[in-house]
Amino acid sequence: MRYSKSKRLVAIALTVIMLISFTACKSSSEIDSIPKSPIGEKDTFKVVDQSGREVEIKNNVKSIAIAYGIPTNFILALGKGDNIVAISSSNNMYTAICPSLAHAGTVGKGRVDLEAMAKLNPDVFIHRGTDIETLESVSALGIPTIGISPESTEDILETIRLLGKALGAEQRAAELVDYYNKKAEFARSITSSIPNEKRYTAIVMGSEIGKVSSGKMLQSYLIETAGGINLAKTIDSTELWPVVGAEKIFQWNPDFIFLTNSSASKYNAEDLMTDPAWSELNAVKNNRVLMVPSDMDSWEFPGLGTLLGFLWMLQQMYPELYSEEQFLSEVDAFYNMAYGITFSRDFLGY
Repeated sequence: MRYSKSKRLVAIALTVIMLISFTACKSSSEIDSIPKSPIGEKDTFKVVDQSGREVEIKNNVKSIAIAYGIPTNFILALGKGDNIVAISSSNNMYTAICPSLAHAGTVGKGRVDLEAMAKLNPDVFIHRGTDIETLESVSALGIPTIGISPESTEDILETIRLLGKALGAEQRAAELVDYYNKKAEFARSITSSIPNEKRYTAIVMGSEIGKVSSGKMLQSYLIETAGGINLAKTIDSTELWPVVGAEKIFQWNPDFIFLTNSSASKYNAEDLMTDPAWSELNAVKNNRVLMVPSDMDSWEFPGLGTLLGFLWMLQQMYPELYSEEQFLSEVDAFYNMAYGITFSRDFLGY
């Protein structure tokens, strides 16, 4: 009996020794490869997007798909361009900032190719916040979808914060928001002493003559931040570019007419400047019908570049307070801060 008990004790002891030896023989690389998660830390987190949807995203997003243009400049400014694996369209500026975009695939342009999306299976899909149908269709594939709606300056800053959190770049997002706000404060400070009755009046006209930017739109903010008065501010409409018609514009008689820089535009500044019907307007008589720059990176298109939009308007309206030289310096400073690169005036097209 004692002998059997001793054998059992010896066997147990040998087993323990073998287990210890087995563990000790595992290389450090094998041990390090065992997944470790801090106690209480989850693999995913949740955000509320700009369409009001709660979205669960995994930590450390590695692949991003987009099917319309607006998200690109935000993602690049956040330093996450190399994570874009599908893009709707690119241009020479974007590929200069992030060469890997030249090799990015596609999951559609505007309309999403769900089959291509399912095959690509990105970590996150960023899309237009108003296109709930597409957001939900992609979500049904098991792909987290974030809707953005940067249609005002407040929304632009919220888009930066939202994508910064979703893409693991919150500190960078905070830097961009701070930079934008400081430039807006700077612009307002330059014209702060100008009384309302001496401020220039202006409108931003859309892709068709008679369409204008109402007070609910981003372009109205650009005019006002630059020290101007948007004559179309009080237009009450749910349309993005409400139609007021040429007669209303003649009644307003704006000092400046800024034109949206859109490939969909059915007219240009020269058309207005040479049309006898428009010849008596202050803006036409004083050569103040101007296309908002730039050709490569529209400064009135929702994004960080809108800070150049209001600084450009400021320089056009009040050159005695803010010179062209100061503005050109600001252009270089912006692109260097936002994307780590500068561009020539000819390249940008302004």
